[in-house]
Amino acid sequence: MELSTSLNVLWDPPRIAQPAAVTRVAAAGFRRLDMNFTDWLFDGSPFVGAEWEAWVRDIRRAADTAGARFTQAHGPIYDKFAGTPRTAWLHEMSHRSLVAAGMLGTPWVVFEPETMAGTWDATHVAAILQRNADYFGSLLPTAERAGVGIAIENVADYFGVRRGLGRLYGSTPLELLALVAALNHPRIGICWDTGHAHIQQLNQRHAILAVGPHLRALHIQDNDARSDQHLLPYYGSIRWEEVMAGLRESGYGGDFTYEAHNSIRILPDPLRDAALRYAVALGKHLLAM
Repeated sequence: MELSTSLNVLWDPPRIAQPAAVTRVAAAGFRRLDMNFTDWLFDGSPFVGAEWEAWVRDIRRAADTAGARFTQAHGPIYDKFAGTPRTAWLHEMSHRSLVAAGMLGTPWVVFEPETMAGTWDATHVAAILQRNADYFGSLLPTAERAGVGIAIENVADYFGVRRGLGRLYGSTPLELLALVAALNHPRIGICWDTGHAHIQQLNQRHAILAVGPHLRALHIQDNDARSDQHLLPYYGSIRWEEVMAGLRESGYGGDFTYEAHNSIRILPDPLRDAALRYAVALGKHLLAM
């Protein structure tokens, strides 16, 4: 495994241009990067404008210059079953994120599964599975053309309760594996989010081993098991020995990618580079386990 970070550690505030963010995280010691397209879905964003391809090329050029490369990305997060004009636009942006990831040389783009309200009996769960399979299936032709894969991320029932859905599909390894099996495509894999799994109160070693053959990406973050805090390891209550044992025993060969922006971007900007160097040292300690 190689240590990696999402660029969202240097996103807001202030909103830092992505080529500059690439240069700074690379200077701190990160040579593997994650591009979070979800952060760039606002009015006036270069990602949603007409010149988006030039923007992506500038980011790629910065990574090449810094000796870094993108190994994963994050697609838009939204209610994929809402059926509104904004849903249609975000679906278009999901396709765009796959094309942009290909331009960056990124092999995997992370998306979350979706859930619809219902009774949570077997018929309802089967319907959710089919709708997710249809959604991700609609992205696969673009992923194939772009030369990238789709990594479906584990979520947590906590988010479903907040949305009035009771729970969320994809909060358990069995549901993720069922969706991967339904899609049955070499460009479909799984992303494991340690923070979501902790909120779900899963045994991380057992869960990682369960999804291990399909594991293609990680979101490494910590929390207090009550909310999605996106902290660096050891700043919450996750048992990191359990996580590292699962990764080691599963034979996972991808990157160890931080999604721990709330430990970095809360700081005044002059302190962030030192915090990034600390995050590198912390990651190296974990990888040495």
